[in-house]
Amino acid sequence: MVNDAIRVCLEEKIKGRLNLRNRIYREFRERYGVLSCFPYSVAEVAWSIVKKHRRWQRRPVATRLMLKIDSDKYSWHYGILSLPFKKGERLLIPLQYGDYQRGFLTDNTIKRGSITMTEYIIHIAFSKAIEPAPPLKKIGIDLNEKSLVESDGTKMDLSEVARLHTENGIQRRDFSAKHPNDRRLRAKFASSRREKERVKQVLHRVAKRVVQKAKDNREGIVLERLTGIRYKSRRGNGEGPDRRRRIALWPFRKLQGYIEYKARWEGVPLEYVSPTQTSQTCHVCGFVNRKLKLTERGWLCPCGAILDRDLNAAINIERRGTMPCLGEVRPGAQGTDEAVKGNPTTPAILRAEALKGVS
Repeated sequence: MVNDAIRVCLEEKIKGRLNLRNRIYREFRERYGVLSCFPYSVAEVAWSIVKKHRRWQRRPVATRLMLKIDSDKYSWHYGILSLPFKKGERLLIPLQYGDYQRGFLTDNTIKRGSITMTEYIIHIAFSKAIEPAPPLKKIGIDLNEKSLVESDGTKMDLSEVARLHTENGIQRRDFSAKHPNDRRLRAKFASSRREKERVKQVLHRVAKRVVQKAKDNREGIVLERLTGIRYKSRRGNGEGPDRRRRIALWPFRKLQGYIEYKARWEGVPLEYVSPTQTSQTCHVCGFVNRKLKLTERGWLCPCGAILDRDLNAAINIERRGTMPCLGEVRPGAQGTDEAVKGNPTTPAILRAEALKGVS
């Protein structure tokens, strides 16, 4: 149904989700014999695919079986999920879940949203209203390939992610060398979810520690707005293939996304700042060391300060934050926004949303 809706959208040059819904509503109900809720969901999914592929300049198509239903169309009772099927009929699906998922399903203070079902997993969206308290102070976070460093000196190890990528990369390389012509086995081996799931587990653990620490200490989180990293590391930039591969696999944005949605869920304020020269700028005097190389993990400033590259960057990131704090805000380093100098802006976080999977 989604692919059929995409075809109609492209052939008739329909613009907007509501226009697509009005176009396919009656036709799809008669053609597929479904309830009225399905054309609404189909139009929403189809239009999101069309928008995404227009931006990426790819052919829009849905390649996986899926089902999306709004919150008012399904019900959940004692581990049984009830979905609309046909007129007067419901589809009952017994759910298997652990204690973590049960906490969301049985919490009456959390509002359940839409449900998305694939061949392997069921995603239920949860939301809750929360009013975050003003933080006492800010905490800046600097990300690199093998660690996460906070401006108070806390360091969290991310080398497990690099190790997983390296080990699986070696296995794929050796497998391709032994079976260069077997495309079926190579595609099956390359599509394994084991590496991705293990990396996600590590990132979730680190993100949870970051947010829980910020919540306990009433800190606001400040992150770098990292963009264009993979574009700069494309082929032909003078870097070796090993470094380009590491940068391509570096899940910095996924980790930032986990920290962001967990922070919003817990009511912890979060903002992004410019990453320009955060590691090259001395947080003591503001001197900019433009000759600092990527391989140098520490440097000596002319003012006499001995600086650790990652900690120095985290402190500068913290000082560029604009969120107002109840505690004293230290003066900004070079390159800080005008808001630090007297025009603080409060980022409004009215609702926190997260997707929790039930397998």
